[in-house]
Amino acid sequence: MSAMAHLTATQPAHPANPYAYFGYVPRLPPTAYAVLIYMLNQQQQGGLVRATHEELATGLALDRGVISRAMPYLVAARLVYVVGRGKLQIHPMLAFHATPQDRHAALTALAPEDRLDVGHFEDEYEKRLARHQADKARKAEQRKTPPARGHLHSVR
Repeated sequence: MSAMAHLTATQPAHPANPYAYFGYVPRLPPTAYAVLIYMLNQQQQGGLVRATHEELATGLALDRGVISRAMPYLVAARLVYVVGRGKLQIHPMLAFHATPQDRHAALTALAPEDRLDVGHFEDEYEKRLARHQADKARKAEQRKTPPARGHLHSVR
């Protein structure tokens, strides 16, 4: 399948309207949509959002845990990237850009596999989310298992 298989002859490769790409947003829990919309409103030019989970929770009048549970969905959907503590990056296809030229440059710089409108985005999202949930379950199980004691025996 070509890199631009989902784009039609009438659909431009870089539409001026960033909302054009919302058609490629997979099904998310309602809270994840709320977080994404809030982040879109808080972003700097280019899509950088400087906010901790606590600050997002305060801005949305939600519990911090709700934000922490919503974020993996946004990351698995590749709509948001965690850059570092308190730094989140909105996908360039959804991000605000100061000029059409900046937008075009950001979209042109994307590798074809990083575009939201290429491939089977819903299937890929489901796979990434399943991997995240499996990793989380594995880590939780490791925390439950006591560390190995080696060859030492307890003394009574």
